[in-house]
Amino acid sequence: MARSSSRTRTRTRSTARPRAAAAPVNPRTVFLASLGAAVLARRQAERLAADAAEVPQRLRAGADAAVDTARSEVKKLAKSARSRIAPLKREADKLGAQIDAARAQGVAEAAKRLNPLLVRVGLPKIVAKAPAKRATKAATKRPVAKKAVKAVKARRRA
Repeated sequence: MARSSSRTRTRTRSTARPRAAAAPVNPRTVFLASLGAAVLARRQAERLAADAAEVPQRLRAGADAAVDTARSEVKKLAKSARSRIAPLKREADKLGAQIDAARAQGVAEAAKRLNPLLVRVGLPKIVAKAPAKRATKAATKRPVAKKAVKAVKARRRA
């Protein structure tokens, strides 16, 4: 027994709502629209001015950070260069001393062999000079902060 279904599907169609008619343009609406536009423009100008005031500060902070970074990089590179150059400088000093010693020895040997011949001919003798001592870096004394040490001792006693 089939019962007729009271549940039938019904379709509802949506129809476009009628649009409200546009408000007539009169001087009052034009004035209010221009007033709203002026308020929006003023707010936007205030935001832009606030952002513009912060730009130099941000640029300065960025520049300071870049300078600090560059300064630290330069210090690191200078330290690295010094550590690489120091052994080369020591080696060059050793070689320079060896060259000076060899030159002095060569001059002494030449003087020993040639001086008798030079005396016979009537020319002056070759004088063998002792190798010049290289100026070494004297250990520099660092100034002692005597007043600071005395002040620390005085604080400890008190």
